[in-house]
Amino acid sequence: MSGLSTSFGESGQGSTDETALGTFEHLIIFLLCLILTVLPLVLHFVSPLLAVAAQFVVASGVVIFFTPYAPLVVVFSLLFQNFFISIFSGYLLTKEDYNFVRGYNFYTTAVFWLWLFGQYALCWRDCGRLVNRIMLVCLIGFALIGFYFLLGMAKSPAGAIVYLRNIITPLLVFQIFFLATLKRPIPLLPFFTILTVVVIILGYIEMSDRRLWLDLTNGWTLWEFSNRQAMLNLAADKSAQETGKFVTDILDLMKIQFLNTPLLGDFRLIILRMSGPNGHAISYAYVLMFLAILMLTNKRWYLAVLMIPLLLMASAKGALIMGLLSFCALIARKFFGAVFAIWSLAAVLVIYIILGVVTGLKIGDFHVLGFMGGVYNFIDYPFGNGIGDAGNMSTNFSELDWSAYQHAGRTPVAMESAVGVLLHQMGFAAFGLLAVYFWIALQTYRVSFISRVNLHSVACFISMIALVNGVFQEEAIFSPLSLGLIMGLNGYILGKFAKFGREI
Repeated sequence: MSGLSTSFGESGQGSTDETALGTFEHLIIFLLCLILTVLPLVLHFVSPLLAVAAQFVVASGVVIFFTPYAPLVVVFSLLFQNFFISIFSGYLLTKEDYNFVRGYNFYTTAVFWLWLFGQYALCWRDCGRLVNRIMLVCLIGFALIGFYFLLGMAKSPAGAIVYLRNIITPLLVFQIFFLATLKRPIPLLPFFTILTVVVIILGYIEMSDRRLWLDLTNGWTLWEFSNRQAMLNLAADKSAQETGKFVTDILDLMKIQFLNTPLLGDFRLIILRMSGPNGHAISYAYVLMFLAILMLTNKRWYLAVLMIPLLLMASAKGALIMGLLSFCALIARKFFGAVFAIWSLAAVLVIYIILGVVTGLKIGDFHVLGFMGGVYNFIDYPFGNGIGDAGNMSTNFSELDWSAYQHAGRTPVAMESAVGVLLHQMGFAAFGLLAVYFWIALQTYRVSFISRVNLHSVACFISMIALVNGVFQEEAIFSPLSLGLIMGLNGYILGKFAKFGREI
């Protein structure tokens, strides 16, 4: 059964309001995606104030008059904004300029959410109990984030703003999908199929000829610009002294050991790691796995097969684990039932955390050391230090002494681990925020009891796995292209279910 074309299984219940999209409508969707992704970048180099004002007007028009398309625009912008930034990178002047333009997709997402949430707030009494219950749980998450954001702003405004985007985006994307789908459900499969084909084509260009890829995307300029400070700090020279690896050009910065882990022992396959159109390898791997899951559950298996080499060249363990465990859980559900599947997955994830931490401490894994730093910070002060305090985005990595941290068994503050950073920044409230995401995932799983659609079960599974991966990666939870996309899928499923007045 198609996972995106209908939400309620073989009977087809609930699909009466879902209208098929014609070719012209698809052209409109992709035109809107391009406009809202490229327009602010172009206008920014004329006047940042003009870009912000124009983007607000255009984004407001789209979410008001083309509401069902808003979630698709968000996905496109999150995936391809950095691709266009790379093309225009010759116009960037300062690091602050670079950081500013990267925030436009979050700005667009926030504008969409404000309009959709405002419309909901005006008529919440007319919404069903399921809708209001979901929105209430999300508001608890927003309240927790808001409180610690204000606390962080008092300490470090820049850090607080950066981490606000990382932490709040999955909830924003969830509500955009949820509220837009309540207004008019549209089939997402055609859009994501086209998106998958584009990602595959771009991926094979990057994989087959990295220099051509950098030429086409102006990537040489962007890499030089984004690494300029590291070069000024002689980071490459320091790394060469410590590791014996010398950096002669940009391609050397992309070389890593396959899967980037010492657990493979003497197997030392060095690859040119792929970063994709979004320009970040780990986030790219999560996108690939997310799209592969959508294609497999919608019988586009040939597209999923084509993405396997790209996944291996992105070389991110977390995304591969997410795909493997989610399909093992789906098989368990098929043979042993829904209750067994969810509890067995929970047990496996607990074992995964324990083994990952124990093994990581033995081999001095940076992610585990960062997680333990967050745990020690939490034990020392469990009330939270505010959003933006500690974490990768607030740390100067050129000044870190990893050998000392490996000897100590932890970093001095949380980093390299989303859960560790949340424990440091939000204290006890981190458990509340994580509980909101788990609760959403379980609501989607309850929908699968009625729909019997494979994708609905998998949406819950990958949500849980991504959250647990957050123990070992910042990107699993903080990247909009990992938990953000996954929460968007949950929002779409729950939105379609609630649209037709059902309760769970």
